[in-house]
Amino acid sequence: MGRTVRTWRNRLEEKVDYWRGFKRTLRPRERESMEKLEAAVRRRSSACGMLPLSDEFEPIVLAMLIDLEMRLSALEEMVIKDG
Repeated sequence: MGRTVRTWRNRLEEKVDYWRGFKRTLRPRERESMEKLEAAVRRRSSACGMLPLSDEFEPIVLAMLIDLEMRLSALEEMVIKDG
C-alpha cells in the first residue's frame, strides 16, 4: 500500500516550483529575501508537516511569519541593548 498523503517536503517543493516564475521576475535583493523565506519554511518542515491535510499555503505563511518575527525581535533586542 502506498502513502495516501504526500509528504510535506514534496508539497512544499511543488509550491516553490509553482512560484518559480514569480521569483524569476524579482530584483536580485528581493529574490534573496524570497530564498531566505523559503529556507525558513524548510527549517520548520516538522512543524509544517503537522498540518498534513491543510492547504500548503497556510503552514508556509505561518513558518515565514515566525521567522520574520524572530528576526524582528532580535533587532529590537539589539536596539534596546544599544540604547
